[in-house]
Amino acid sequence: MMRKKTVSMLLATVLCAVPLAACGGGSDNPGKQGESAAKEEAPKLEPAELVFYDGSGDWPAERFDREIGGPLKQKFPHITPKFVPYTNGSKVQDMITAGEPPDIVFASTGLVYSRLMQYELQYDITPLIQKYKYDMGKQEPVVTEQMKQLANGGIYGLPAFMSPATLYYNKDIFDKFGVAYPKDGNTWDELYEMSKKLTRKDGGITYRGLFVSAQHLIRLNQFSLKTLDTATNKATFADDSWKKFYDNAARFFTVPDFELTTALTSVANQRSAFIKDRTVAMWLPVSTQHTAEELAGMNWDVASFPVFADKPGVGPQPYPNVFWLTRTSKYKDQAFQAMAYLASEEFQLAGVKRGEFLSALKSDTLRKAFGQDAAMYKGKNIKAMLPEKFASATPIGKYNSIAETNLLTSFNNVILGKKDTNTALREAEEAANKKIQEELSK
Repeated sequence: MMRKKTVSMLLATVLCAVPLAACGGGSDNPGKQGESAAKEEAPKLEPAELVFYDGSGDWPAERFDREIGGPLKQKFPHITPKFVPYTNGSKVQDMITAGEPPDIVFASTGLVYSRLMQYELQYDITPLIQKYKYDMGKQEPVVTEQMKQLANGGIYGLPAFMSPATLYYNKDIFDKFGVAYPKDGNTWDELYEMSKKLTRKDGGITYRGLFVSAQHLIRLNQFSLKTLDTATNKATFADDSWKKFYDNAARFFTVPDFELTTALTSVANQRSAFIKDRTVAMWLPVSTQHTAEELAGMNWDVASFPVFADKPGVGPQPYPNVFWLTRTSKYKDQAFQAMAYLASEEFQLAGVKRGEFLSALKSDTLRKAFGQDAAMYKGKNIKAMLPEKFASATPIGKYNSIAETNLLTSFNNVILGKKDTNTALREAEEAANKKIQEELSK
C-alpha cells in the first residue's frame, strides 16, 4: 500500500483523437492525413458526470479538486468529476449496493484486487485504446507488462503516477557521528556498514541507522521473487532466494544497540521515528513521497535506492497508481478520455514541476522537471527519486495479500529473534497456503 502524502504513486500515453491531443495514431511522423483521420473518428461525446473513487485514501477532496478535478474540468467542460473519498475497505460494495458504483477507481496495483476485482468491476479497455489510437509506447515497458499480466493480455487501467523509490536521510545525524552521506549507487552492503556506525546511544537517545518498510520491500523486491504463483494459487517461500532477501534486510534491525521493539516493526512508527523524533539516520519507505510539512526543519536529502552488487542500477519493482475504468460505467468513452489526459505529459508536466507527484510515463522531460518549482526540492538530489531501472514486475493475483501478510509476520519474527530464517519462511509458506485453500473452498 502506499501512502502520499505520496503517491504514491503511471503509464504514459497520448490520446490521438480530438478532443484529446492528437498524435497521429502512434506514428513518429503522422502528417496531416493521419491527424485528419483521427479527428474524423472522434465521437461527439455527451456531457457526463464521472465518479472517481480514491481507493488508497491518499487524496483528500481539496487535493483532488486542485490536482485532478479542476484541470480535468477545464480541459473537458463536458466532464464533471465527482470525488468519493476512501472511508473503509467496503466502500466500493456500499456504492454498488446504493446503485452508485464508481466510473473510475484510482489506486495502486497493490490494491487492485481489494478495490476493483473482488467486486468484478474490471473492464478490458483494449478496444478503447484501439478506438482512440492510444500510444502505448509512451509507457514504461515493465509497467505495461505488469498490466498485461494482471488482465491476461488485456489492459484494465491506465497508470498515471509512480510511487517514489528513494532513500531519505537526515544529514544532521551523519554529521553528528562523522559518517559520510549515502551516494547514488550505494549497495546494501555499503548501507549496512553506515548503519552500524550510526546506530548508537548518545545523550540518553537511541539513534538507529536505517529503517525500511519490510511490507513494501517484500512486495516490490529487487529479485522479482513471486509472493504467489498465480497459476497454482500457491506460495513458495522455502528457497535460497527468499532466504537471501530476508538475511539482507533483517541484518539492519539486529545491529548492536538497535534495540528493536515490537512497536518498531510498524511502518507507521518507523515513519514517525524518522519524521517526528528524528532519531533515524536513513529511512527507506520504498513507496512514499514526503511533504514539505513533514520534512520542515530537517537537514535532509535523498539517495538512490540501494542495489545488490550483482544487480547494479536495478531498483525495486514499479508501484504505479492507476486509473481503473469500471465495467459498470455508463460513460466509458468519457472516462477513457479523462484517464488518457491524466496519463499524459500535457497534464502532468505542471504537477511534476510543483513536486506534487512523480510520473509513471517513460519521459525524460518529466523526470528532469520533477520539483523544479517546489522550494522543498531546491538543491536536493531529485534524480534519485526513481531508480535507474525497475526490477521486472511479478504477477498480481487474488491471493497475493495473503502471501504477503504471512511473509511480513515471518520477517518480523526473524528480526525480533523469535524464529530463524528457515523456520520462519517454512511456517509462512504453510500458513499462507492453508489460508488460500480456505478461501478457495468458500
